Amino acid sequence: MRGRGWLQDIISHFIIVSLMGAGLFLLYKKAMNTPDLKGERWISTVFTIATILLALMVIVFIRQVFTRVRLERFRPGNPESLARLDRMRRFHLPERYRKLQETWWEARTDLCRFYIDKGWRPLERRPFDVVLQRRRKIPSFGRAPYVDRLFIFYHPMLNVLIVDQTLSMCERAIRRSSKTAPAPKNMIVFLTDMNNAEEVTSAAAGVVNYLCRLEKKTSLYPLLIDFNGGRLYYPIDTTLVRKPHRLSFFKARLELTRFVRQQIPKKSSRNGLTETT
Repeated sequence: MRGRGWLQDIISHFIIVSLMGAGLFLLYKKAMNTPDLKGERWISTVFTIATILLALMVIVFIRQVFTRVRLERFRPGNPESLARLDRMRRFHLPERYRKLQETWWEARTDLCRFYIDKGWRPLERRPFDVVLQRRRKIPSFGRAPYVDRLFIFYHPMLNVLIVDQTLSMCERAIRRSSKTAPAPKNMIVFLTDMNNAEEVTSAAAGVVNYLCRLEKKTSLYPLLIDFNGGRLYYPIDTTLVRKPHRLSFFKARLELTRFVRQQIPKKSSRNGLTETT
């Protein structure tokens, strides 16, 4: 979350970088106007190094600005914080994807089939709709084979407490099976079609704030599909997650987004989203 001095820090850093840039430019101009220094090769080398260092400082400053804006921890009980989360365009699907439950009646069945067609094997586990596993290609060398694991969880009245409890259940399940079916990469897809936008945004805060890392080599990546509001929420800060996992989760999120978008023209039988698969 942003500190009280966030804006002051940004302004002060900007002033410092600007003054250093202006000072470097004036020194270079002064040196080039001095005959004794203009022909010296070391002057050019010094200014080249100084320019590179200044450019690095500018890059760090820009990354710092965008990181501070991006990495706010949203407070589920704070209306202003939830309003900022609700306005973030990165989580919005196009307008026509709202009320998706009215046209995509077999969402849970279709979603499970989508992953099964990609090689995931379903397991019967409660309280989740389904838990899917897929064996990884990494050699096990006599140990239990590594797997990827995916939880799918629907709740018609989702809130941040349910999200936190469900994530805790996922973490326990991952740790319990660490010897029999170790899963370094894990995902959970939350589904809800409730029309209480504030409660959904509050639940989404639990997903967006989640840091994803369980242990050094184990991670859990949550996604939340809001059928009524046309949103797809995911964690903002994944810096603690290993880079290969980050890339894999990013790819999985794009695949899921593409699949959801394909459902808009679809007309299914009236089984309802709240029907159990």
